[in-house]
Amino acid sequence: MGASNQAIDNTQRRKWDKDEFAAKGKARQEAEDEKEKAKTVRPPPGAIVERKSLSLGTIIQRDYKKELESRVGTKSIVNLDTGEGLGFMCKETGVVLRDSMAYLDHINGKKQQRALGLSMRVERSTVDQVKARFDVNKRKKDEERATGHVDFSKRVAMAEQDEEEIKKQRQERKKQKKEDKS
Repeated sequence: MGASNQAIDNTQRRKWDKDEFAAKGKARQEAEDEKEKAKTVRPPPGAIVERKSLSLGTIIQRDYKKELESRVGTKSIVNLDTGEGLGFMCKETGVVLRDSMAYLDHINGKKQQRALGLSMRVERSTVDQVKARFDVNKRKKDEERATGHVDFSKRVAMAEQDEEEIKKQRQERKKQKKEDKS
């Protein structure tokens, strides 16, 4: 019985070839990239769309609020043929939306992002970026501890100041629109 001293692999579990699956993943990623490049989003017939050239250098995170608070949760009648009414019309895609929730869904959706030339894929953060962000947050907490916690009344005052700034910006925009019309 002891004639063969060979080891027998009887573990019954599947062994994965990491190099093979890495190559498959890379091929699938390239195929998805090609598919994404091939797709083009066309505006509805008859829509006038002004497109801006975008590059990664010009894409920044929005640092302002969309002014939707005044009409939150409201619905309005919009003439779909002319786009006239109190709804929302997307300048990039020419889509007419009837309420604020639909507009917010649209500006954060695939159709809008593709019209702007953006990819919906999230950039992976490196370890150094994460560590830097932790350091920034740690410094903020240390500053708050050194100066004392921000009181509720101070936070309310800061929020009121922000609202006043937004109101001023709205008024300036209205003045500019009136000047442009005349």
